Amino acid sequence: MHHLSITAIGRDRPGIVAAVTKVLFEQGCNLADCAMTMLSGQFAMIMLLEAPVELSAERLAEALEEVEGALGLSVDVHEASGGPAPPPARPYVISLYGADHPGIIYRVAAELAGRRVNVTDLMSRIVGDNVYTVILDIDLPPELEAGSLSEDLKKIAEEVGVDLTFRQAEIDAL
Repeated sequence: MHHLSITAIGRDRPGIVAAVTKVLFEQGCNLADCAMTMLSGQFAMIMLLEAPVELSAERLAEALEEVEGALGLSVDVHEASGGPAPPPARPYVISLYGADHPGIIYRVAAELAGRRVNVTDLMSRIVGDNVYTVILDIDLPPELEAGSLSEDLKKIAEEVGVDLTFRQAEIDAL
């Protein structure tokens, strides 16, 4: 087995997940990691696959062409190095809530990057009347003191006019 990555995006409609995963199944692939979401009427997918050694990225892209055309998707397939990432060692969650305006995510992300904090997931939505919500899953480096980061993030939140919560992630066992 080797790893391939797929990204696909197109106008949301029922059947996209079924059509794409049918081709993956028929080609002998296994979904290792994936994320799928709808953004303003567009459905986006990113997947990491375990694929048979004989299945190249080019061959899988060809196998997906019919689905791509029929559903109006834009699909990219690439060789991927390594497999799924290990789980975060020190997972935390940041939640932001406030009036939407440019720069909110940038200011928080710049602070995190400056402290070598890895953003492992980010979801944002505009809800109601111009209210912006953001949830970031992050992984703290071993040397970083969580309390210090929390205080600095709260200062940034005050500067950009949003409410911020910072908490350790709860790890659920399935």
